Amino acid sequence: MTVRKILYTTAFAAALTAGAAPAIASETAPFVTAKEVRTEISESMDAIAKYTAQERKQAVAEAEAAMNKLDAEIDRRGQALRENWAEMSESARETAQEGIEELQAARNELGERYGALKAGTADAWEDLKSDFTQAWNSFSETWKSADKDAGS
Repeated sequence: MTVRKILYTTAFAAALTAGAAPAIASETAPFVTAKEVRTEISESMDAIAKYTAQERKQAVAEAEAAMNKLDAEIDRRGQALRENWAEMSESARETAQEGIEELQAARNELGERYGALKAGTADAWEDLKSDFTQAWNSFSETWKSADKDAGS
């Protein structure tokens, strides 16, 4: 394992250690782990692939809810990184920030596919749904890689 990889893993793990905090925080919300959030979002995204053109409104609503949860999880990870910033070396900061940026870039691509899914016609539903599913799969792989690198 390279020094850069070790530093990245250590930095990202430190940032995610704040994952002991609820993924979606509120005074009355039960404790929710990042893994639970990931599972819930994954189930929603997988379900969208099964919706028909007639169920388009329901699919779009479910996609929007899942993406809001995804945004909250990315925000939580960014906050954890900021909170641990002072304890991190310059190199660890850089590599951890790169990990967050990769998640954000993959999220932006997913957002573009969501916009097309939402605005598209019923005639194009299958193609739009396929594009959205591919973007989700790409995001999911980026997420898995980030978690693996962080030791989660």
